[in-house]
Amino acid sequence: MKAPNTKQMVMACAACLLLLGLALPSGATAEEYIPFQNTGISGAKMPKVFFSHDKHVEYMKEDCAACHRDDTPDQFLDVNAQPEGKKVAYMHATCTACHIKYNAGPRLTECRTCHSASLAAQQDAAAAK
Repeated sequence: MKAPNTKQMVMACAACLLLLGLALPSGATAEEYIPFQNTGISGAKMPKVFFSHDKHVEYMKEDCAACHRDDTPDQFLDVNAQPEGKKVAYMHATCTACHIKYNAGPRLTECRTCHSASLAAQQDAAAAK
């Protein structure tokens, strides 16, 4: 296998930094992250979930019905219809089932992929500006 040249390595590093949001000005992100709202969690057991809406739209080829209902396009599926205390379990099951179905995204055992303290802090800081 041929070793990558310097230009290829620089481009690869730049792409990774950009994806991680490290090559952007303070407070800016490379993509739109959406917080999950109305989960019914009263305590801060885990960091707030921010997911990449851009990545989901790109992957799902703009099939919004996979995550949204026509009558509630600003909400994630039927999360608000779930009884209090059951919303988190519903979201865990729904997100994980889709990730398994499409063989993409984190699984239920990969908590810190979605519950990222650093991403939550970054998004909270950007919102406070």
